[in-house]
Amino acid sequence: MSELTRLTGQSRGDSESAVRLGRGVEGLLAIRKEQGPTSHDVVLQVRRITGQQRVGHCGTLDPLATGVLVVCLGRFTRLAALVSDADKEYEAVLRLGATSDTYDAGGEIQASDGAVQKPSSEAVHAAAARLCGPRMQVPPPFSAVKVGGLRSYRLARRGCPAELAARPITVHRLQVLGYRFPELRLSIHCSKGTYIRSLAHELGQSLGCGAYVETLRRTRVGAVTLAQAVTMEQLAEAVASGRVRDLLLPIERVLPDVPAVALNDEALVRFAAGGTVRCPGLPLAAGVCLVVDSQARFWGLGEATEEAGLLRPRRVIPPRAAGAGSGRSG
Repeated sequence: MSELTRLTGQSRGDSESAVRLGRGVEGLLAIRKEQGPTSHDVVLQVRRITGQQRVGHCGTLDPLATGVLVVCLGRFTRLAALVSDADKEYEAVLRLGATSDTYDAGGEIQASDGAVQKPSSEAVHAAAARLCGPRMQVPPPFSAVKVGGLRSYRLARRGCPAELAARPITVHRLQVLGYRFPELRLSIHCSKGTYIRSLAHELGQSLGCGAYVETLRRTRVGAVTLAQAVTMEQLAEAVASGRVRDLLLPIERVLPDVPAVALNDEALVRFAAGGTVRCPGLPLAAGVCLVVDSQARFWGLGEATEEAGLLRPRRVIPPRAAGAGSGRSG
């Protein structure tokens, strides 16, 4: 047995048998989240359906929200931070003329005092434009931000909302899709860490009438769209029929802007052992790279060193035998 074969683990037969049972599956999966469960609830459901206990998600969705939730299975949880860094897109329906303590429809709703002046369409478009670009944003009091070791939503539920620090975000696009008071429909393209609930609250303050999120749907995480997402029912059916690998997202489609570097067998053995490898022609500006073999199988993430032509391991994920969810296309 060659060193390269030893690194890839199971035999083909053993690996495919494990995937048919749902256990041992590894890779990236887009879930079409429904309204109600938390993102952690979704993780628990994926664990139960697949039998894979090592599962994490890439970017929280509130219980009220629906849409794309990317989850990582097995060793691919090591990529969660990189996938989470991607921009997001949302479609939101805001309700003007009232506020909510959670900034969404799940909280305590309070109508604005007195006769509400209905904002004009021009005023709404202008207020939306003012929220675009790089800026600082204060998270909602009901959020998962930790304050003194406690989640801020726990403090808010006790009637002691914390003073949360503003964080840098970028709103690339805040497009008005439709407006008929009190309903306002928006399309949002933003950086990671952006709270759509806070955007709604700020918009309501700017218009002087109050606003909160009535419905929210995430339509894109990086390059992963709603069209690629599957329901829990579809995941369960795929596991039962041995087709779960068909649902996994190829890593190059999830991270299309990250360049791929192919290494030979000798270099792959060194890379998998945590050693820096020489990669002629690799520029200093390469940054993070997808490391693949001659069959285009994913082996992990590499990072260009200060010396041109050298690649150091950042995340090592040697492929299992075919069928184990290596993340390659096809």
